[in-house]
Amino acid sequence: MTAITAGDYPPRLLREDGRRTATANERVVMDLLSRQGPASRADLARLTGLAPHSITRLVEPLIARGLLSEASPVAAGRGKPAAKLALDGDAAFSIGLSVMTDAISLVLLDLAGRVSSTRSERLVDTALAPACGQIRAMIDTAIADAGRDRSTLVGIGIGVTGYFIGDGAKLNPPRLLDPWALVSLDTILAEALGEKVWIDNDGNVAAVGEAMLGHGRDSRDFAYLYFAAGFGGGVISQGLPLRGRHGNAGEFASIIPADWPQPNLEALRMTFVQMGIAFPDLHAMLDRFDVAHAAVDAWLDRCMPSLDLVASAISATIDPGVIVLGGRLPRALASRIAERIRFTNPERRGFHRPAPDIVPSLIDGDAAAIGAAALPLRAAFLDPEAGAAT
Repeated sequence: MTAITAGDYPPRLLREDGRRTATANERVVMDLLSRQGPASRADLARLTGLAPHSITRLVEPLIARGLLSEASPVAAGRGKPAAKLALDGDAAFSIGLSVMTDAISLVLLDLAGRVSSTRSERLVDTALAPACGQIRAMIDTAIADAGRDRSTLVGIGIGVTGYFIGDGAKLNPPRLLDPWALVSLDTILAEALGEKVWIDNDGNVAAVGEAMLGHGRDSRDFAYLYFAAGFGGGVISQGLPLRGRHGNAGEFASIIPADWPQPNLEALRMTFVQMGIAFPDLHAMLDRFDVAHAAVDAWLDRCMPSLDLVASAISATIDPGVIVLGGRLPRALASRIAERIRFTNPERRGFHRPAPDIVPSLIDGDAAAIGAAALPLRAAFLDPEAGAAT
């Protein structure tokens, strides 16, 4: 099976087969429909600047191949009723997986951007062979539950916590994922799962998910802060992931001095332990903790200087329109953090430098799994920069 490394994004290894991939020009139309929702041919001509007959030449083959559907015309004032085109979710789907220190999350995402199946399980064994067995079983169950035709599976995207070491898809994850460290995960997982596999770190894929289904629909440039057992993130520039030379752009934890607190959820769990509430792992804490508890206040008091520094550095170096707070961070806690972040932004001649908005993620569910599922669909159909490889 083909393994696509993070460095191959956007992947160049998919062949045009008439149904499971799209040409570069077709991707422009499909990407617009993914971000904007259903649109008429006239809408597409206006948004792309193409002539109406050029739009027709693009969309007719997509309809014939089942990638687009066209609804019955709906009257809207005077003139001929306009029929809306939309991505057909039945045409293709992908699987997204998020591998964390304590759990595995899975989503099944169709071409229309709908999540039709989700699963989350504690990671039974971190060794690769049993973990792959657990993942295979989760995939089989999800496909069966969703009633999907497996032949329309485009591929599997996998987000793993950790950073790349600059050698293919070799990641350096936390200690609890030792068996996943410094090995060729792309090849191992592709062979074990029997499908095309995309590998990236959790912060990058969560940012891709936000770009496809969250704030990315309104903002083409944003930074994403990923809160989990660790702390990291990703950057979206002009709608595409900004990965950097080694795939580690968005490793925002490295901004924080070594003797400052890292604003991760494991530190929050340990704060609860210190106050007499012993959640055994993050999965348990996130299931039932009180966002108004004194332990949360104590964690915020310790972490805000670090978060202020990170947000100020992002604002000064990347200048995004939005900073999104996400990962495994509950929305209520994200809102509390957003209210407290302060930028280093001195006034000059009565003006402050324009600063990004800070907002909770719009993604419901596991952002990294959703983003991982977006990778195969973007590579095959939605990324205008990728084209169709030959």
